[in-house]
Amino acid sequence: MDASSNPPAVEELPLGFLGVVFAAPGTSFFSNFEVFVARRRVGKDQLQLIKLVYEFLPYQRRLSEYDLNNLPPRVIKLRVTPDPSCDESLGQVIQSHTDPALPATQYPKLPAALRSADMNAVLPCYRTTADDFQKAMSTSRPQ
Repeated sequence: MDASSNPPAVEELPLGFLGVVFAAPGTSFFSNFEVFVARRRVGKDQLQLIKLVYEFLPYQRRLSEYDLNNLPPRVIKLRVTPDPSCDESLGQVIQSHTDPALPATQYPKLPAALRSADMNAVLPCYRTTADDFQKAMSTSRPQ
C-alpha cells in the first residue's frame, strides 16, 4: 500500500489566532469555510505562522463570529489535519482574498502582526472543523 492512500495525520496544535483572511459567503446547503492566519509553537521559544482553514456547516457558528481578540489569552490546543495541497505563501494567502489593487501589506483588515511578516514565507496549511474548535475551547486554559 502506498503512502498516498493513507489518511493524513491528525495533530493537536497550540495556536494563537492573528486574524481572518478570507470568509466565503455562507450557503445554507453545503459546508462553508474561512481562512485564517495563526501562530503555532514549534519550539520552546519559536513560533511559526500557519494557514488555517476552518470548515463549518450552515447551522454552526463561524470562527470569525467568536470575539477571539477579547478572550483572555489562552492556549488553544486545536485538533487539525495537515493539508500540504493548500500550502501557499503569506502574500498569496492575503492577495488572493483581498483587493488586488492594494499591496498585501496595505490591506486594511490585515492584523498588525502580519504587516511586517515575510510575504514570501510559505505557510503550512491545516484544516479544522467547528466541532473540533468547540472541543478545544471547552478544554483550553487561560495563560
